[in-house]
Amino acid sequence: MKSIVITLPSLSSGDAIGNDVINEYNLLKDNGFEVFIFAEHYEPQFAQYLCDFEYAKKSDVLIYHHGILWEKGETLLKDHRGEIRIMRYHNITPPDFFKAYDDKLTNLVDKGRKQTLRLIKYFSHFFSDSFYNAQELLDYKVSKELIEVIAPFNHVDELLSTQADILTLDRLIRQRKSIVLFVGRQVPNKGLIHFVQVAKKYIDLFGKKAYFIWIGSKDPHLGKYYEIIDQYINANSISDVVLFPGKVSISELKSYYISSNVFLILSEHEGFCVPILEAQSLGIPIVALNRAAVGETLGKNQLLFDEIDYEKFAAAIEVLLNNNEYCTALSKYGKENYNTRFKNSLIKEKFLNSITGVLKI
Repeated sequence: MKSIVITLPSLSSGDAIGNDVINEYNLLKDNGFEVFIFAEHYEPQFAQYLCDFEYAKKSDVLIYHHGILWEKGETLLKDHRGEIRIMRYHNITPPDFFKAYDDKLTNLVDKGRKQTLRLIKYFSHFFSDSFYNAQELLDYKVSKELIEVIAPFNHVDELLSTQADILTLDRLIRQRKSIVLFVGRQVPNKGLIHFVQVAKKYIDLFGKKAYFIWIGSKDPHLGKYYEIIDQYINANSISDVVLFPGKVSISELKSYYISSNVFLILSEHEGFCVPILEAQSLGIPIVALNRAAVGETLGKNQLLFDEIDYEKFAAAIEVLLNNNEYCTALSKYGKENYNTRFKNSLIKEKFLNSITGVLKI
């Protein structure tokens, strides 16, 4: 049996790429493969999965997760002695989203995207998260025959089976207002500035009838960006309805999801967007901006807007808050999208078939 090493720069809990890596590891291990993970940085609980650089260099197969600049990863690719190297392509956010806020972060993602072009020559195969990401690889002159689209593993199964945090749930219910939710890091490409402006437009048109809640952590490099957001919120007196709980536990996250009435996606760049699956699996109607991979992941018969028009988004939210029949239809199609395309059992089958095909087993 060929030895397989899955590689990424940093392995941490609650991270979408890390979750994908751990699920790949468990799937391959359960199917009899000799498999390890190589990560330059990692949380202590993952030490049992890891190998060192020398072992990774000598492995038969590398599965390289690419979503950020990683200099040691490039060194590993140059030194790797095996014949099979698979790029698991998660995309890297374009630097234009960060130029106005932080030079260091802008430089990091710019170098990461340039590194993609250098790395391509080392790989024999490419597993892309989405057709959107696959198209980017095609634009980089990767042969179509070498690319397979395999959605990333998700933690929806864990989310569905987790007991909601009772204290959080009770607090949200007692507030007696509708909730418009988004889940993701507070970064420019995910449309945080649009989120607060839609909230302002909604309040102007319909009053303070709903909370706009964004779950997710901040980036320490984006202080200037957050100052702009805070200034807008304070200038428009909406700090009582636009809320940022930060990063939460999975039980708290479950409470926010099941208390929500609408899931609002204003991202301008997503290589996949895993929170779509979380919201759809729990039956929450979604209204979204149709950019990058969002429409592809969202699926058929969903509420999508091609342009950023705050009034239209606000009006759509109001329609959803007052039209149970429409919400039920969106919820039904959303669940169908998750169940027929993105359940982990389906991703496992596709990933395993693809690996065995690459290895010619």
